[in-house]
Amino acid sequence: MRPLQARLITLCQQLLALGVVLVVLTPASGVVSLDIVGESPGRQPSDTGGGTGGQAVPAELMSATVPTRAVTPTVTEVPLTGADGSFDGLQGRTVAGGSTDARVVSKPQTLSGFGAIGVTWEHGEDLAEDQISLKVRTRTGDEWSDWEALEYHDEHAPDAGSAEAANARPGTEPMFVGDVDDVQVAASTDGVALPEDLSLALVDPGTARGTKTEEPADKPSQSDTTAYDDEYDDRGSLESGGTESDTLALQAAQTSAKTAQTVAQPTIFSRAQWGADESIRNKSALRYGTISAGFVHHTVNANDYSEAQVPALLRSIYAYHVKSRGWSDIGYNFLVDRFGRIWEGRYGGIDKPVVGAHTLNYNDYSFAMSAIGNFDTVQPPDVMLRAYGQLFAWKLSLHGVNPASTAQKVGRSTFPAINGHRDAGSTACPGRYLYAQLPTIRTYATQAAPVTPVGPTPVTVSEPNPQNNLDASPYPDLVVRRASDGRGLVIPTGGLTSFQKRTVVGKTGWDQRADVLVSPDLTGDGVADLVTADKSGVVRVRAGKGNGKFGDTAKKLRLRGYSLITAVGDINGDRRNDLVARFKGRLTTLLATSKGGFARKTTRKGYGNYRQLIGGGDVNGDGKADLLLRTKNRLLLQKGYGTGLFGPATRVAGSWSGYNRLVGGDFNGDGRSDLVARTSKGNVLLMPGRGDGTYGAALGPATNLKTMRWITGAQMVGGAGADLIGVTGKSLVVVANRDTFELGAPIDTGVSFAGMDLLLNAGDVNRDGFGDVLARSVSGELWLYTGNGTGALAPGRVVGNAWNTVSGIRAVGDVTGDGNPDLLGTPTGGTLSVWTGNGTAFNSVAPVAGKVATPAGLPADLSSFDWVLGVQDMKLKGAGDYIVRDRTSGVAYIYSGRRSGVSSPRVLGEGLGAFDLAG
Repeated sequence: MRPLQARLITLCQQLLALGVVLVVLTPASGVVSLDIVGESPGRQPSDTGGGTGGQAVPAELMSATVPTRAVTPTVTEVPLTGADGSFDGLQGRTVAGGSTDARVVSKPQTLSGFGAIGVTWEHGEDLAEDQISLKVRTRTGDEWSDWEALEYHDEHAPDAGSAEAANARPGTEPMFVGDVDDVQVAASTDGVALPEDLSLALVDPGTARGTKTEEPADKPSQSDTTAYDDEYDDRGSLESGGTESDTLALQAAQTSAKTAQTVAQPTIFSRAQWGADESIRNKSALRYGTISAGFVHHTVNANDYSEAQVPALLRSIYAYHVKSRGWSDIGYNFLVDRFGRIWEGRYGGIDKPVVGAHTLNYNDYSFAMSAIGNFDTVQPPDVMLRAYGQLFAWKLSLHGVNPASTAQKVGRSTFPAINGHRDAGSTACPGRYLYAQLPTIRTYATQAAPVTPVGPTPVTVSEPNPQNNLDASPYPDLVVRRASDGRGLVIPTGGLTSFQKRTVVGKTGWDQRADVLVSPDLTGDGVADLVTADKSGVVRVRAGKGNGKFGDTAKKLRLRGYSLITAVGDINGDRRNDLVARFKGRLTTLLATSKGGFARKTTRKGYGNYRQLIGGGDVNGDGKADLLLRTKNRLLLQKGYGTGLFGPATRVAGSWSGYNRLVGGDFNGDGRSDLVARTSKGNVLLMPGRGDGTYGAALGPATNLKTMRWITGAQMVGGAGADLIGVTGKSLVVVANRDTFELGAPIDTGVSFAGMDLLLNAGDVNRDGFGDVLARSVSGELWLYTGNGTGALAPGRVVGNAWNTVSGIRAVGDVTGDGNPDLLGTPTGGTLSVWTGNGTAFNSVAPVAGKVATPAGLPADLSSFDWVLGVQDMKLKGAGDYIVRDRTSGVAYIYSGRRSGVSSPRVLGEGLGAFDLAG
């Protein structure tokens, strides 16, 4: 079972359990009341969403528990290194284990109230995200939590060269740790010294002396005025702060707002309503720019906060940004909570083009709203997505920007009108699940925006943006027809094989070993262990801790003269894992004994020329562990008999001359043994095992590990797939598996596509939140099969006729800006045209004016491919991709989209020749 499938089942179980709990607790529910108003325009009673933290949320929570007056937050800075990088005498130093110039652990620090923490360092000490690792744990009572990563994104900052950036400090995102007793952080770097003036910020948002329940201060009826009109004179300039250029930009924006057709403003809670202490911000730093686009962010924190805790969360972010990061104000222009409530962020006027500190290099030309929560781990609720749509539609309309636009000039770059933070930089923000919902946000925004109906005259359409999600994951899917019986299947994709960045688990001295490998459990605790050999022949087994780290030596033996020591699992059927090695040109087995030692047995000779022995696991599918042998140009398999002996070597099919390291293990979680192969250039590829002694086409590249030595693999840090471990420089490092994959097991849709000659993965045609499929019959009927988000499809119904007179039909997403997916094609004797969707059919047709986006970068000659499918980005990062299938071999490839053209093709999967239609 795939990890995503397992999580879906777990979620369903949790929701059922929650339902039982709610039934039991209903009689006592009157002790807490929330003011909820009725339906609002564009929002249905059933719009509850999944909620973050597994909780359903009301359709619209239009009131909030807010402080009655401003609340002053406090920030305590705990130094971890000195201004000169030293440690001595500093409060943050921990002596246990010893601090070094590349690692420090703080003493436990007391944190009171519903607090937050973050780590910052000296201005100008710029580090890439993979150069520093920061973690936090908390204590409640006698229990310490597990270590958890602190998010650091170097792309979240004021624009370089601005006055605000002059004293800004690099640092992590703030993390809300809740009501705990103590907090502790650890920092380490890879290849560089710790930055100077490293400091832990302890943020207390302050406690409101009184609270009350209020509706939003800024309501739609006030959309043409602002709460700040008393601060502007007749010339549009600020009474304090601002420059002449700021005033001109503001006047231009105000003129644009008056002449453009604007959208109704959503309700917005003011800064005063979250208790903002206006005395702590830098009033002279307020600036205005222009707005050409909007960016979606997330705050990377807890997802289970209550509605009454939101003001405190906002004050924590505000205090950390100002007092620890050195910014003039909170970085975001707006924030939205999991209840769908929008909150004013940076000061300056909600309808003004206030320059924030949210998207490095693009702050002057855009605005941003950040979702409160971590949406790399949970799905955003629908009320949050609708809030984004309403806010973005209104804010963009003030500046004459169509939210459906795909080509907005933002500084020197071109972006769509609505983007994720990762579209503008190398960052995971706004989390994979929220990023995957950008098309939904764009749809909600275009539904709120004024729409010009498509007429019979030529129309200009935006760039095609097909949506292809049919199952429970955020990644795109393929819908295919099985040639043998016409059955419809969904083939999910899973983000493409990849590994995480290297994590140092052993700091120094690892370059002095003669060999390092990870093995399935050798100490009897069920956890993978580490085996090292020094140059004198002493071999040590270190017990694994289950988190990628290892303890002290648990076993020791002398193997002078042995080489190529390899972990092979249980090769003699006694349920204990064994080792093999080479000794004087012979294969020697090291069979684990009941007393914790190893029994040595020398077997075959003729191993002097092998470059590597590889524990391949059960390569041929007979249930017994096998052994692989690598020469310069060949790979050979020795079948295991299950008795501690192996059969004669036979050649494994394929070309093996380009690899300098092979690692065995189940890396894709399908239960079969695979190979990770490193090329001479350092690229790491995955060769999926077929379970019959052969391997499939290489997938990847997944990462670059050119400088990593002694790479071996085993499951070390959880997840379905095996991880990698090896030595880089002097350090022992773990490269964790992301548990992503190319193609998953096909899902039966429950319908037949027999009699069809075209399949289209059409997006959410009927606007119920789930992807749908269109199919054309040989007689020209267009059939709609609606999805339910699990891969299953409802029985089809006819939604159009005479479609056999249209050639080149493509599902292109919403290209007309009305929020509904559209189709492109060329009618007989006509020109390229758009058929606009209306939620039930595709009736209105008009020729397309101007240049239409084409598969830029693909080979000019596509005749060798019988599939050429445009899909959304398979890594959920940016530009769309293309899937093609070789018509002869049945192998599918992916061309990843870039801002200009596409990347070189990589294998997506083989064995797809069984399907004759795809969409």
